[in-house]
Amino acid sequence: MKVTITYHDGESFTSEEVVKLAHHNYGKSARVEVVADSPAPHDSIYFALQQMVTPAQLSLLYDNKYTYQKDIKQLRAETLLKLEELLDAVLIDNESKVT
Repeated sequence: MKVTITYHDGESFTSEEVVKLAHHNYGKSARVEVVADSPAPHDSIYFALQQMVTPAQLSLLYDNKYTYQKDIKQLRAETLLKLEELLDAVLIDNESKVT
């Protein structure tokens, strides 16, 4: 028998955490797909950002709590640089399709 379970998880920090919990609850053969809350672009962007920064942020919070304020600024700057690179790639791709 195939069973499909779909739910919104507001407690887990990472998709890896969700997969681990599902495998614990339903066995290693459970197929787990973790996606944004909706197909809306802003939900997809939020989800992607969350996946990009959360593991590093949690590491900073728990491992480097004394330097967290300085380190989070660095993480933010690195993330914004990655976002700028992605945006540039999208803009260049769009321009190449027009010309």
